[in-house]
Amino acid sequence: MDALHIDQLPTLRRPYLLLTFAGWSDAAGVATAAGKFLVEHLQGERFAWIDAEEFYSFTDQRPLARYTEEGHREINWPANEFFVSRQPTLEHDIILAVGVEPHLKWRTFTSLLVDLIRQCDIYQTVTLGALWADVLYSAPVPFSGSSTDPELARQLGLGTGSRYEGPTGMVGVLHDALRRQQFTSASIWANMPYYISATPNPKGILAVARRGLEIVGLPTALPEMEEEAREFDVRVAEAIADDPKIAAHVKSLERQA
Repeated sequence: MDALHIDQLPTLRRPYLLLTFAGWSDAAGVATAAGKFLVEHLQGERFAWIDAEEFYSFTDQRPLARYTEEGHREINWPANEFFVSRQPTLEHDIILAVGVEPHLKWRTFTSLLVDLIRQCDIYQTVTLGALWADVLYSAPVPFSGSSTDPELARQLGLGTGSRYEGPTGMVGVLHDALRRQQFTSASIWANMPYYISATPNPKGILAVARRGLEIVGLPTALPEMEEEAREFDVRVAEAIADDPKIAAHVKSLERQA
């Protein structure tokens, strides 16, 4: 049985795909938290999902038990779900994908993603991720990334190809497959301060969510999240003041900035 399940393929207008993965590309938990926020914020409706059975070691990625509002105990398995959002102010639709980087059969998993991208006739695919970096926590969250399409790279303020060499994750594998099949795609990474262990990081979530909204052409004002991010910065500043070693490092970053 095909692990990709499409409940009903929607009729789409030049759709954009925004995709996040828990795992390698989710420093401080901000990418998947932002992805889930965007699904709710844009009132996404689930239309497809990938069965977890083939792709995860459940002793490493254990399913979670929870109780429903009706009082029934249910098991939640690692989910890779796809949601469609139609915004009346836009001339294109949006597909939001929130998933978990698989443990097994990466090439099979990637083929399923590419197949769905082909079936939906995706105009462009953008993965939103986060990485640990030596950046100033109090500054705006910096982004890095690349695209193999020069025009898209220019629009997003990215390079035209990553120069990274070394171990990679599902994001790298997917973009390689998309490049080989001549699909337009880009990879965008929020740079999160490695010396702050809070997970998830509200400031990072806000930055990634805003970047996603900006990409698809929607307003980026999110007052409640903005207030939470400001309060988070205050708490971080207080914690850093109590740690001389981290405080000295932050001072060094401030001088560099």
